[in-house]
Amino acid sequence: MSNTSPLSAEILAFRTCAVCYKTETKKVKFRRCGNCMKPAYCSVECQKKAWKSHKETCQFQAENRESLPARGTQERDMLSNIKKWFSKHTQLLVYAGTHAMGLDNRVRAGSMLATHMLVLILDPAPSGIHGDFIYKSAALRGMQEYGLDDTTCAALAKRVSEAAKDNRHSLTTYVRCGAAVYLAPITVERLNSQEHVLRFGPPDSDWERFLGRAINKNLEEGDRKRIERLQQLA
Repeated sequence: MSNTSPLSAEILAFRTCAVCYKTETKKVKFRRCGNCMKPAYCSVECQKKAWKSHKETCQFQAENRESLPARGTQERDMLSNIKKWFSKHTQLLVYAGTHAMGLDNRVRAGSMLATHMLVLILDPAPSGIHGDFIYKSAALRGMQEYGLDDTTCAALAKRVSEAAKDNRHSLTTYVRCGAAVYLAPITVERLNSQEHVLRFGPPDSDWERFLGRAINKNLEEGDRKRIERLQQLA
């Protein structure tokens, strides 16, 4: 069995820099473009780097800003949709995180879980396509590499330690679409090597591409067998 539990509501409100993808902290908040109020930047330097490409859409967005929903409403709606997407695809994320972290190897997993997270990048789905998002990419990344502050990293590491005492893993997932970030740990049962293979199959170096195919519904031969295994987690 698995369950999801956001670390705190505050984390869901964090923005990412449109250039370097650093994440806000409680103490350091990013500023948006003063004209269109769309992209957020961690520094003046990043804003300058983005201007060449951003200026083409900046004025249009600024002129149409009043006809759009309030920025706070847009962000809340985006985060709400990401949360629903996350819940729908939890089992796929467990599969991906399990193979990315190497959870069949307890020694390796113990150190990785406390410092790394499964990072997923989504794009809004174009009109006419079913679903709110399109999967873009996934990778295993260090928490501090994505700008999480020391307090958040320490809280996530503590959660990993507490889960281990209950013979469980705490897998941190980070989902970003535009400037919206959803950060949540998934708690999964800790299995021995034999149980792990029965549940998740042998080590899968193709986990990232499989995740994309499964989410975007472009399945290939052999993918259905993996999905059948995942149904055991529900």
